[in-house]
Amino acid sequence: MAITHDEALRFAEDVALYFEQDAGLPKMSGRLIGWLLICDPPEQTAGQLAESLQASKASISTSTRQLMVAGLIEKVSRPGDRRTYFRINDNGWADSVFERLAAVTNFLGVLDKGTALMAGDTPARRARLENVADLYRWMQRELPPLLARHRAQRGSTEDGK
Repeated sequence: MAITHDEALRFAEDVALYFEQDAGLPKMSGRLIGWLLICDPPEQTAGQLAESLQASKASISTSTRQLMVAGLIEKVSRPGDRRTYFRINDNGWADSVFERLAAVTNFLGVLDKGTALMAGDTPARRARLENVADLYRWMQRELPPLLARHRAQRGSTEDGK
């Protein structure tokens, strides 16, 4: 049984609140993500998005640009149709995690500078910095193989369709 429009809007709002708190995204961008995750058909025009989400075309335009830059949604076209459609970029989510991994590496460089700076200080004073650096080193070591296994698994399931 298909969900109702109100249930879909509630879900989109839940996603919006999550991304607002977790990633600092504007609510409309989060709503777009939520809506595009569950809408039918999976590709929607800006007009359809504005109508479904009860939003202005300007806010839809701003949000779609932001989410395309982030790689989370993509533009698609249909033969013989001049309109532009938007849909979730299935590969964009893993790419986003890999980008965050690059940020982990960058911040680890900053933490290493702090560790060198604090080398002669007391162990108690260095502990906070070292704990964070240890976590980031662990993520740098463990996340790439985890993400590679995920990509390999997705590739094998997509080949088996």
